[in-house]
Amino acid sequence: MCTVLFIPGKSKFNFVSLRDENPTRPAAGIPEFWEQTDVKFMAPKDKLAGGTWIGTNELNTVIILLNGGFENHQRADHYIRSRGLIVTELLGSLDPINDWGKMKLINIEPFTLIIWSNLCLYQLVWDGIHKHSISLNPSLPYLFSSSTLYNSESKKIREDLFENWMIKKPEINVESVLDFFKTYPDSFNGFIMNRNEEIKTLSYSFIEITNNGTARMYYQNFKNGSFHSLDMQLVSTNLGTSKYSKV
Repeated sequence: MCTVLFIPGKSKFNFVSLRDENPTRPAAGIPEFWEQTDVKFMAPKDKLAGGTWIGTNELNTVIILLNGGFENHQRADHYIRSRGLIVTELLGSLDPINDWGKMKLINIEPFTLIIWSNLCLYQLVWDGIHKHSISLNPSLPYLFSSSTLYNSESKKIREDLFENWMIKKPEINVESVLDFFKTYPDSFNGFIMNRNEEIKTLSYSFIEITNNGTARMYYQNFKNGSFHSLDMQLVSTNLGTSKYSKV
């Protein structure tokens, strides 16, 4: 939930998340199938709060959570609801962008959602006071970093590394993206980080939406080394192309 990638391709779209968290937090479950308001989705779930930070549903919606809004914030002593529960609620929505607009978010900690819905890409930000909805170009790749852990300078370094890697038109798959993450071995601001065992990267999630109407989620738990994958048939899909696609 602290580093997110969106990578469009010739015949697929890829969504990636690295979860940075306190390692003493109860381990999240592996990706499973769930259902909410008659919509089937797949996601790992946080055992402490019951929500998730990444998931995809049968309607070709992908939602990934980043902690914080545009800037770091001072945490309150108490919030009324976990941000991960908002992700699960929207994964069960027929129209997540519209339902986001209707949500009451007062007394919920600031967060950012990267949402793929109806073949459109959005960055939705709750800064603690106001909602912000930003439409993004789905033919371009993006890297997002959590504002609670990474300042503007470290964000820029990470974005530049990603842009330089994408210029090479690498083959995009679950292994190559993980290899890219390992090219920046900085314990404080690297992609796979460890800040004195207080905050560290605990897991790696990779979602692939293909033009045959299938979503596949890969999930690697760095703590115990386990690796899992799960497939879901989509109701419908219609992929475009990207200038970054390999010929």
